[in-house]
Amino acid sequence: MKKIFTILSIAAVSYAAQAQTTFSFVWNNQGFANAQEVTTGTIVAGKLTYNVQQNGSSTSPKFYTAGGGTLRMYSNTADGNGNSLAILAVAGTKINSVKVKTSGLVGSDNYGPSSAVITVDGTVVPTVYDPADATNSTYLINAATPASNITVKNGQTGATTAQIRVVSMDITYSDNLAVADFSKANNILVKNTTVGEAISFAKNADIQIINAAGQIVKSAKVTEGSTLNVSSLAKGMYIVTGTVNGEKVSQKIVKN
Repeated sequence: MKKIFTILSIAAVSYAAQAQTTFSFVWNNQGFANAQEVTTGTIVAGKLTYNVQQNGSSTSPKFYTAGGGTLRMYSNTADGNGNSLAILAVAGTKINSVKVKTSGLVGSDNYGPSSAVITVDGTVVPTVYDPADATNSTYLINAATPASNITVKNGQTGATTAQIRVVSMDITYSDNLAVADFSKANNILVKNTTVGEAISFAKNADIQIINAAGQIVKSAKVTEGSTLNVSSLAKGMYIVTGTVNGEKVSQKIVKN
């Protein structure tokens, strides 16, 4: 049974006229060896990357050639913090939608559990099902506001383990900032996008810091001219989100 997870609504009107590109990323075409562990890589050079995390699962995510070649994402039945796959847009690119195709044939090969947890820019979003196709289980994610980070996590809990086996991702994205984003660009939230011990803020906001796996790692209320100590965060890329002058603003930072 096909499962289409529809996330929020279609892209905001301000992006409707923006040129969009759809790229099909097929795991079997990436040159992985059988049973190779998957971590990070490029989807579209200079525009889209992926980050795969083991999280709380006892098994790390791996690529297997069986079944046409799939990324296998494993569960953690204790608390649902299983493997995750994050699709990340670089600065100047936004993700409009993602179609994640699994190898889920009806029967024993149905590797597309309904307990998948999907987040858009760090916010867990509701899902609805469309049983229109009996061939594959497919997650279709449409961002209400074009996103910087869309994540699918294996959230299976209970007595039975489960896998999500990802065959491919069709990602529709917009290059460059649209009109709405140019106005947001004037609402700079973070002063220093390369960060050592602290982030400096240019505006008053309630902020969240989101890691590459789509997890919220820190929340705070900040004021103009204030700093926030982030020395405990691991090195890597993060997204800082907040509302400035009534507009939601997201900025990428790199923690050194």
